[in-house]
Amino acid sequence: MADLLTPFLQNEFWVSKIKRRLPYLFRIAEIESSRGGHTGMEVGSLRERIIVALLIYKFGKENVITNIPITFPEA
Repeated sequence: MADLLTPFLQNEFWVSKIKRRLPYLFRIAEIESSRGGHTGMEVGSLRERIIVALLIYKFGKENVITNIPITFPEA
């Protein structure tokens, strides 16, 4: 998997796009999962969705496995 991501993460266009957009999107996830001034545990799931969406955008839906249950160990 790392071999597939290395060229992607060495491309200046994608790196700049990730650096610009990821903090913004993570902040939105944090706001959406906040209740009473505290961030809930679901922020992790929202952040994972953001990263999966980025991978789908780059590699296409047919090349990203998205039907992994949330209770499945790290995959």
